Amino acid sequence: MATAFPYDWRRSKHLTLQPPSHGGDVDQRNLPWILLDVRAYIADRRNSTTAYVDLSNGGCRIQITFCIAPPPLVSYICAWSPNTDPARIFAQEPDVGIVNDDLVFLRINCHDYDYDLVYQAGCFPSLKLVHNPAKYLRELDNVALLPRRLSASADDDSGFYICALDRDSNSGLGHFQSCLYDSIDGTWRLESLLLDELRNPPDKDTVLHYTEKVVILPPSLDDERVSVAFADLWRGIIICDDVLAGGKPAGSYVPLPLEIIDHDRAYFSLACRDMVVVNGRLTVARMRVAFDSDTNCRSWDLSTWSKAATCLDEEWHKDFKVDSNDISLDDGICNIDLLPKLNGLPAMAKLRVAHPTLSLTDAHVVYIMGKVNLSDEKALVLTVDMANKRIREVSVYDAERIINDFRYAYTRSTVSQYFTTAASGLKGNPKRHLKFHVQYPHKRQCKIINRMDVAGLYEPLQLDAGSDMEIIDENEDSDNPMDLE
Repeated sequence: MATAFPYDWRRSKHLTLQPPSHGGDVDQRNLPWILLDVRAYIADRRNSTTAYVDLSNGGCRIQITFCIAPPPLVSYICAWSPNTDPARIFAQEPDVGIVNDDLVFLRINCHDYDYDLVYQAGCFPSLKLVHNPAKYLRELDNVALLPRRLSASADDDSGFYICALDRDSNSGLGHFQSCLYDSIDGTWRLESLLLDELRNPPDKDTVLHYTEKVVILPPSLDDERVSVAFADLWRGIIICDDVLAGGKPAGSYVPLPLEIIDHDRAYFSLACRDMVVVNGRLTVARMRVAFDSDTNCRSWDLSTWSKAATCLDEEWHKDFKVDSNDISLDDGICNIDLLPKLNGLPAMAKLRVAHPTLSLTDAHVVYIMGKVNLSDEKALVLTVDMANKRIREVSVYDAERIINDFRYAYTRSTVSQYFTTAASGLKGNPKRHLKFHVQYPHKRQCKIINRMDVAGLYEPLQLDAGSDMEIIDENEDSDNPMDLE
């Protein structure tokens, strides 16, 4: 009997019940990292990554399975309940939150309560409840996950820590709380932290700090302390040193490269910026976009800066810059036929782009999302080789659940390094499709399309004068985070 969900989602619920076909069982190549969708699907998928946990609401069991594929394909998670009607548990699609190492944080949005879980990969993958989540996990943008094995004093390497930098709004600007949760005893440890106490502090009366990206910094060869970077991608980074040592953490403040600091913006930075450690260097990416009303075409540029993650006092070094007008398209690009056509040829000038996502292995490679119209049901993910000024590969991303905007869609994760097919011996039915044979599809207006209805799902791309697109004047002030900076 098919599951009938009683709730009315703002976006079509059948999309969450029908995950993509790619990403079956664990790939033997041991992918070093993946792009991971931040919204789980509700589906009964099982393979060697599957883990279970019993909730406290009457013994309902939650099942979590990873379906992975190499970038630029976006991997995803399937959530299910094997012993309860999923319609009675899931109020909406589960959120995929913090990721680090072999850990992934998930929030199960139930009808009566939200449950926070942490998945840990390995030969025997586990799924654990976060007890006493308190207020410190209300926003997941300022939270880090840390394996217990990173702590020299930990006597159990199967657990985890949750580290958060919570703004203390009751105490005024520049006041924070450093919050640390230990999964073994389920308790929080709180320490106050002021911007004034940091080395190289900003002026807290004029500079706000809104964390939207958290990065775990690698320790130096002679120092095993764990440091966490809480980044406001418009302004700068708060570094909390030795967060697992106990007591008040030391800290410092690292401004972003001067030319990309913007004191007038807050939030939504991930639409056009990114930060991560690549090959030992803390790396920042910035995308700028523009629209030419004369040609009805779009252009963009990508730039990256970096510094050694173990020596943050050094100056930022500008690494790469590429302009979309300098990128050539050729038949050697994998899945080039997915790009929209202009005068019969593949063209990027008709794509709205967002979400630059740095590769974890190649500092000159950035993944970007593209749509022709914000309401498109499908998006493209392009692999941009900044060093050689070319597109390496194009793939499709199921963007139906983020229609009408460029909301945060996927994140990076190294959890794929820890997957093994030896855990359960189960084989996944879905096959990975590395080659696509479809055209770039558009949303059919005023009609719900079930993904199971194959006939009529895709229609050819029609490029017109752009009457249904929002035209942005480069000289006009706008709050759109994707406007030219």
